[in-house]
Amino acid sequence: MNPNANPFEDKWPQLLQIYSDQGVQPLISHIQLSEDLLERRALYLMASQRISQGHDLSRTLDDVIAISRAAIDEFSAQASQESDPEQRSRRLDGANILSYNLAADLAPCWSDDPEPRTREHFEEGIRCAQDCLEWRTVLKKGALPFHMAWWALGVHRCGIKDWHGACEAFEKSLEAAHIDAQENSTPTSVSPEASFLVNIANGWLEFARWRSGDQSSYERFLEVICAFTNRAEQGADDKEDALTGIQQLETAARRMPGS
Repeated sequence: MNPNANPFEDKWPQLLQIYSDQGVQPLISHIQLSEDLLERRALYLMASQRISQGHDLSRTLDDVIAISRAAIDEFSAQASQESDPEQRSRRLDGANILSYNLAADLAPCWSDDPEPRTREHFEEGIRCAQDCLEWRTVLKKGALPFHMAWWALGVHRCGIKDWHGACEAFEKSLEAAHIDAQENSTPTSVSPEASFLVNIANGWLEFARWRSGDQSSYERFLEVICAFTNRAEQGADDKEDALTGIQQLETAARRMPGS
């Protein structure tokens, strides 16, 4: 489903009114009343995206979890009921994408989102990431989607201070980044010339190792920051990606102290 061409766009004002006046649970109940499966998917998708983005909305992370979880469960349930393999895969991929988006929203590394994260938020993020890994295996996704899913699992394990589990997840994320680099004939080691995936995967892995007590990892963590900084200073096309990488890692370092 193309989120930029939602066929039920005219229903958003009503959804917004329900959410603003009554809250997220009445909104979910209202969407669930629709008997048309396409409409239900479209309304969940629209509501989850816009509440997540928070533009001109007063929302909390708990609201984001509630509407996103309802949307994920709806897409997953519809997938299980589909007899057509192609349609089943589409519904499952919808659940997969929504699940990753929720995990990313809950990650504690966005400098423009200061809302405190709780253990419950991180546990929801872990659930989302694990679902993504399972669904991406079923859907036979490539290296990039697996890199992203392993990153999501690692960052939420950092949140609960499971540094060993985080390191394992980030190692898998880096393995996927290496596969992607090999497929695209780009460097597999940290450098300004390496891909965003290779640099960010190394940065998060060294961060988790550093927080687990390996002080030598701090220097390698800084090497990643320097690689992103040099990339940004070169004025490359992916300058914004490089700046995002720096912000992610520096925000994580501020918000997630070691055990």
